[in-house]
Amino acid sequence: MAPIANGEANGGPALGKVNVNDRALVDKVLARYPKEFTVFRELIQNADDAQATAVQIEFQTKKYIEADGKTGHVDDLNTIQLARWVVRNDGDPFTTKDWERITNIADGNPDERKIGAFGVGFFSVFSVTDSPVIISGGIRKRMFYENNELLVESTPDATRDCRDWTAFEMDLKPDADLAMPKPFDLSRFISTAVTFLVNVKNITVLFNGSLLSKITKSRMEPTKIELPPGLKPTSPSNAFKVTSVKAIGLRRRIQRPFFRKKAKPHVDPVTKPSFFGKKSSESNGHGKPPETTVKDFSLGYTVYSAEVCTGLSGKMARGIEAATKKKPPKTFLFEAVHFTLSEYESVQRDHDHTRGLSSVFTGPQGLVSERDGTNEATGIAVHLSSRFVPTVERGSIDLANGQVRKWNEELLYVGGFMARLIYERGMSAVREEWSSRPDQARMEGLFLINSFAFRSSPDSNAAGLLQQAFFNCAPDLPFPIVSNLGIRDSKDVRKPDETFASFMKQRPVLDLVPETKSMIAILPKRHKVSDYTFRDVICELNERVFTEEEMIAFIAWWIKAYFAKWGDGIANGGEEIKKQFNQASKRFWPALRKSEHDVTLLNDIRKFVDSKGWGSYIRAGDPLPPDTIPISFTSRLNCPVVGIVLGWEELSIVDWIQYIAGPKLNPDYKRVLEILQSLWPSLKSPEKEQIISLLQNVDCILTTRGLRKPGEAYFPEADLLGDLPVVRPSDFNEQMLQELGVQRFILWSGIKERLPHPRCTPYQLAVYLDRAHNVMTAAELTELRQVAIFAGADGKFHRIADLYTPEQWNVDFKLPVVKWPDTSGSPGYLERLTDLGLNTYPPLDVIIRLAASEENSMRKMAFTFLLTNMNLLYSSNYDPADFHHVAFIPCGPSKSIQLGTLEQVFTSSEWEPLGFQRLHSSVNKEQAKCLGINHRPPASAIVKVLRENPPRDNKEAQRWFELLARNGVFTPEEVKEIAELNIVPSQTGGDASSVKWVQPRKCFLAKPDDSNEHHRQLFNFVMFSSAASDFLTMCGAKPKPDYNDILEALLQDPLSYLEKVKPQKYLDDLRQVAVGYHNLPTETRMKMKNAEIFLGYRRKRDPDAPRSAESTQCALRRAHEILIADDMESYRLFGEHVLVAPKEEVFDNFYRAMGSANLSVHVSHTIETEGILRKGGEDLRSHVLHRVKIFLYDQENTRRTNVQPDRWHEPEHFSVKLCKRLRITKCLDFENALEGDCSNLTTVSDALAGIETTRTGNHILWVVDGSESRQNSYDMSVALCRLLFRTRKAHDTSSLMTILDANLDDLQRRGYDVSWIGDNPESSPDILPRPDPSPLPDGPEICRSPRQPQWLKDIRYLKELFTHRKKPGGRFLSAEMEHIIDEALKLCSRDDGNLDRTIHQNAEDTKRGKKQRDVKYCSASRVTDLKYCRRTRCGMAVFKTSGSSDPVSEELEAFSGVLLNLAQMFGLDPTRLHIFWQSDDTELMGFNRNHVIYLNLAHFKDRHLGKLSGDDNGKADVYGAWFLIIAHEIAHNKAFWHDEDHELLFTTLVQTRFTPFRKLLSSVAPRA
Repeated sequence: MAPIANGEANGGPALGKVNVNDRALVDKVLARYPKEFTVFRELIQNADDAQATAVQIEFQTKKYIEADGKTGHVDDLNTIQLARWVVRNDGDPFTTKDWERITNIADGNPDERKIGAFGVGFFSVFSVTDSPVIISGGIRKRMFYENNELLVESTPDATRDCRDWTAFEMDLKPDADLAMPKPFDLSRFISTAVTFLVNVKNITVLFNGSLLSKITKSRMEPTKIELPPGLKPTSPSNAFKVTSVKAIGLRRRIQRPFFRKKAKPHVDPVTKPSFFGKKSSESNGHGKPPETTVKDFSLGYTVYSAEVCTGLSGKMARGIEAATKKKPPKTFLFEAVHFTLSEYESVQRDHDHTRGLSSVFTGPQGLVSERDGTNEATGIAVHLSSRFVPTVERGSIDLANGQVRKWNEELLYVGGFMARLIYERGMSAVREEWSSRPDQARMEGLFLINSFAFRSSPDSNAAGLLQQAFFNCAPDLPFPIVSNLGIRDSKDVRKPDETFASFMKQRPVLDLVPETKSMIAILPKRHKVSDYTFRDVICELNERVFTEEEMIAFIAWWIKAYFAKWGDGIANGGEEIKKQFNQASKRFWPALRKSEHDVTLLNDIRKFVDSKGWGSYIRAGDPLPPDTIPISFTSRLNCPVVGIVLGWEELSIVDWIQYIAGPKLNPDYKRVLEILQSLWPSLKSPEKEQIISLLQNVDCILTTRGLRKPGEAYFPEADLLGDLPVVRPSDFNEQMLQELGVQRFILWSGIKERLPHPRCTPYQLAVYLDRAHNVMTAAELTELRQVAIFAGADGKFHRIADLYTPEQWNVDFKLPVVKWPDTSGSPGYLERLTDLGLNTYPPLDVIIRLAASEENSMRKMAFTFLLTNMNLLYSSNYDPADFHHVAFIPCGPSKSIQLGTLEQVFTSSEWEPLGFQRLHSSVNKEQAKCLGINHRPPASAIVKVLRENPPRDNKEAQRWFELLARNGVFTPEEVKEIAELNIVPSQTGGDASSVKWVQPRKCFLAKPDDSNEHHRQLFNFVMFSSAASDFLTMCGAKPKPDYNDILEALLQDPLSYLEKVKPQKYLDDLRQVAVGYHNLPTETRMKMKNAEIFLGYRRKRDPDAPRSAESTQCALRRAHEILIADDMESYRLFGEHVLVAPKEEVFDNFYRAMGSANLSVHVSHTIETEGILRKGGEDLRSHVLHRVKIFLYDQENTRRTNVQPDRWHEPEHFSVKLCKRLRITKCLDFENALEGDCSNLTTVSDALAGIETTRTGNHILWVVDGSESRQNSYDMSVALCRLLFRTRKAHDTSSLMTILDANLDDLQRRGYDVSWIGDNPESSPDILPRPDPSPLPDGPEICRSPRQPQWLKDIRYLKELFTHRKKPGGRFLSAEMEHIIDEALKLCSRDDGNLDRTIHQNAEDTKRGKKQRDVKYCSASRVTDLKYCRRTRCGMAVFKTSGSSDPVSEELEAFSGVLLNLAQMFGLDPTRLHIFWQSDDTELMGFNRNHVIYLNLAHFKDRHLGKLSGDDNGKADVYGAWFLIIAHEIAHNKAFWHDEDHELLFTTLVQTRFTPFRKLLSSVAPRA
């Protein structure tokens, strides 16, 4: 015997543990749910149990997660790879018991009010993830596998959402290959789910934070429904009883973006192989969503909610508790949804608009659900929701297991009860509506029957139980169905029978349409529908008057039945049947009855008209004798047989004419003559003679003057004057009219007043024209052409010019051809109409419109006609420009012809990659030339393609760009437009899968060097061939990013920029911005000032640590929150409390321009002195004044304060005093100071010197007596620099200290021009030259002696400056100045009106940025745009700003005259000088942009126009001022900046042109 496994050695019993593989248990059992969207269903149900009102479902990509939700880019939803699902709800946070249950398998919710029963619903998440995360109530729990064992990790939630929602995060399995679900299918599922939820009101679906759809549910106030007495509310075993039912109106609102593009396939994360059970090649239904508006869809419907109380037996209660792990509820709700016809049609409309989004309940059958937990079919269009117990896999209701089966069967009876209640209410509403809207009521009734026709389902026992309950819950009630007469009891309705349908109208008949067949088939025997009986027919005849149609149908039936039963043996039993037939009341209303009392009795009829004889010409409205049955009655019957069965005789033509000619009838004789005309050739002579005799004295001939006797009527030829009663021989047979007695005399009358007329055909008009054209005047012919009297084949009247001849090509082209008989005499008649204006072929615009037709045959025929007749008919009028938007040109492959416009089709195939079409091979070169088809597309069309359909990838882009580089010809405006288009595929951050399209001007072509390798993370670097790169370069692409690009990235996200590149690289890039920011527009600079892009540093050290341990910290702030450390002593004291700019001059200038202030400005100094000495400061004062003058001479006045040292020679304005002790209190007052000890913001220390400013604005220099000279000089330098400069440089203090300490000889040797400064006491430290001489003040002259001209003062001043400047500095050597001046003059360029004068962000090179020490009189950046407007008489181009009006001609010519003389003096062509008019800026004199000089007319008008008309001194001042201005701008051709190079060039140019200028003045102002 084999040993027992795991047993003892002696064979005794032993216990062992069963090992469970958690991963396999979850994957193979708990996570295998049959229904799609199972994960969302379970989590939404959990949210509803947690009292949540809102749920969010978000699909996230890896990129979005890594970017912490900051990316806004929406990828192609077809191909995007999802990384995480997140489901959130705002319900109650998890309790301790909740955490215990969710981490224990099969531990269901014991709360009888909650849905969960088996405790395995949450584990459905393992179908998509191996490590779900739950965040709720500040706790984060993660489940994960370790060695196939499922573990739980619990941590505090550090990133709790401020809304405090519960979130389920599911990082998707790497091998799951899960794609994005179709938004509309997911929304449809959610719409279903939200219907029966108790608490959840809205569910939102997101993708990477962007809205995909939002479903909102709102409930109306419930209405109580009275239960019909015949319905049994108690289930068969008394387990359940319906105590009340309420109708609750629901409205569901769906919001989602409207996607149009066709979908690509994806994979289903729950039910493989695809999300929706389709093959991966099928359409997904969504694409790359465009930025579009959110669409709103709303649907209202009714939920029937029944309150059910339980009366379970003890056995059933124990069985249910054992199966569900909770006690059965005492009461619960049973809810049902059925869509009425109007609701269903609303669903269908939404279905059409949203491709299924609003179709909440699709298919012919509803579902039985445990709060949407199963997909069990009901067999009817009613959706049920209640406390059904499903199978463990929750795919269907459990109808197999003991007490659970009984529970569900009893509950299905309640479902049948609810279905019958809804059906009875619906039929009652239809019955009420039938009287007012029968058609609508019928459709609603049929819809209701179709909705409740139980359909067999092979896998659903629930449907059978529901059907049984549906009929058995009302055993004594009649069953209402739809009949042709409304809602009737099914026992009173008859089955449809075509034999009786046409005349049996009073008996209700079943509306046997496909909608009712299923219901009729399942009706129980007590409700069956029966067939017609003979008694029904007899009753129908006696009870009502038939219509003529009904009586005809009845007689046809009777004849058929008559011969079917007795054949020809009428005598053998037939008389008895005829007697019974005659006893029946047979009345009918004739079709053309004259009143409601006009009833025809069949027993009164004696004659009939044979419709197969002469009676075939009789119509239903023609009069007949009273004893003759109407022709409409017998025309559909066999007349001989009718005569046999009913005993009637046939009416003859003579009998009819005799009746017609009676004195009281007054018939339509035109109709009578028409009938006679048809019969006349076949009538025998006796019949004709009788008819002629009967009509001889009757007004029966139709003439132009009414009815006349035959002898009083005339043929048209007789009516020459138009006053005779004329017949129309075309209407009636001339021979018949002549035999009747109509006269034939030749007369004539006009026809103008009778036109247009329905019977006047174009042929008749042509005949008339043929006879009358010789006597018609030109005016009459013109009038005839203009009136619409010519009938077309379409039956309408037209002008002759709008009609076409009935040629076959005009007919084929479906043009309005003239109505013309096939054979109508001489063809010359048609030529008469052609001469009048009738078209023989389609005009050019018509044939081209036909060639663009959507109908293939028409299009081909018209285009062939156009080409065939181009030279013969159309070439003289054809202009391609008139038809450039009409798609009539064939193009594309030879087997698939398409149509394109002249802007889309070209003879070259080279442009097909860009979407243009090549001319179809069926069109040869000569024809293409005739049509004006170009060889290649124009540049504007190429730009349009680039804008609307950019290249899809790099390969295609390179092919396009190489083609455009090779063959593209674009204007500057088109290049600028292309530069702004997103046409270049780019990969950001090196991620090959992340492709976006960017503008060429935002692309960079060169590989960044090692120092700028960090730019790869920030900018779009692309690699293309040389030719493609040339095209991108033309469109604004650059080799590498410049300061503009860096600034744009900084402004977008400075913190991210800093994190990516680190502080040092950030500072390097910021330095580039600091160098080039002058070029930027004012708007951009304002953005910079308000952006936190400026790097600031603070000192940081431990108070107990040595100074060597001091460190710095950096941060990004706005410029005004950072200070410039211009005072190192203050920085030493307060460096821990402020952020300062980097210690470089370029940063100082940059930060200052952006709003940073000097540290010294925010540090106040308070001086306290002790032991003041009354004497001893005079010598020191003289020494300080002399040395300050030397120091200030070479300093820039732009940094200076308002203090004026030239007033210090007066002691009251500046004095030096000595004291024994000096204490200075320094206090930092800066609102953006960093946090810290407030006491550290104020310091008190001893000093050797300091300056005090009195209330009157005077200054006192305090110096401690007996202090060391060098230390004394340092403190004095600090104090003086603080007083003199608004902005201080690092070397200011040391420079002044050196000048204070050194003797004059040492200063002379160091390069200071001490002697010259000393000899010129009035010398000013201002920057020279001053190119804008200030005008003299108005008023009388005080001195009568001739004044020195202002222009001469300025020029002498310049010469003095040039002569005494020992070390001009800069890059120009004095020996080269003559050559450089010549080059500057030659560089002057022209602007003929086609240059780009608008300053854009990248409009100028970096090296041509805003000028150093820019001054307001010479600034190109102050002129934003210029528009060319005209030229002066001397040829100078004139421009104006967009906001200015046109300049005054007299002022303009006066200004150009001055400039003409000066241009010739400089040796310049006058067209090299340009005038602009900027009326709102008179300070601006001019500017030089790209070697083009522009001079402001507004400045001339404001300052000089008046002087020009005065004395010679005034003229000299005008010429002198503009001499200096022009020289100033010419110097900018070689020296762009306002620096020493420009100063040297300017002064040299003035000196070299001084003699020619004097000559010019002697001619224009000889007395100056």
